Amino acid sequence: MSRTNYQLVEDKELKDTELLILLILGKAGGRISMLHLQKIFFTLWKFHPQVRRLVDFVPHLKGPYSSDLDDIAKNPTYVIDCWKYIPPKKGSEAERVKGGYLEITEKGEEIYRKIVDGLNKKAREDEDALALISAVDLIVSLYTRLEWDELLLLLYTDENIKEYSKRSELSREILKNSEKIVDRLIKKGVIPEEKRESLMKRIKSARWIV
Repeated sequence: MSRTNYQLVEDKELKDTELLILLILGKAGGRISMLHLQKIFFTLWKFHPQVRRLVDFVPHLKGPYSSDLDDIAKNPTYVIDCWKYIPPKKGSEAERVKGGYLEITEKGEEIYRKIVDGLNKKAREDEDALALISAVDLIVSLYTRLEWDELLLLLYTDENIKEYSKRSELSREILKNSEKIVDRLIKKGVIPEEKRESLMKRIKSARWIV
C-alpha cells in the first residue's frame, strides 16, 4: 500500500471513529460520560470487526481503555462542533472516575439524524450495517442505565475480559461495596433476583482484580 493510500485509510478510520462517537452520543440522549463512552465502544470493538479496526484498547485501572478514543473524543478532526467536552467537577470522586462528559450540539443532533437515516437505509441490504446499528441500540440502552460503579463492577468481574482490568484502590473499593451495588442492579431490573447468587459467586471469584 502506498503512503498516500495508507493515509487515506487512516483518515477514513479516524472519521469513522468520530461518526461512531456521535452515533453513540445521540443514542445516549445527547450526553454521556467518558467512562460510559469507553466501555460502550469497547464492547462494540470486542464483537464487531468494523469497529475493531478503528482503535486499540489496553488494560487500565478503570477496565479496558483506549487513549486514542479519549483523544479523538476530546479533539475531533472531521466531525467538528457536533459535541463539546465538559471536564469533570473538582472534588468529586465519582465525577473524576467518569472523566467528564460529551454533550451533543444542535449541529451534532442534525448530523446524528442523518447518520441514523443512512445506516437504516444501508441496513436493508448490508448485514454489517444492520449488525452495527442493532448492537449500538442494545449496548447503549443497557450501559446508560448503569451508574459508574455498577458498570465497573460488571466489567471488573467479567472473566472473559479480565486481562483488561488492573488491580487498584478503585477496584477494591467497588468490590467491597458489591452487595449494595448488586441490590441496585436488581432494583433497576438490570439483573433478575434469581441471578443474585450466581452474580455474587462471580464477584467473589474475581481474584484477578482484588
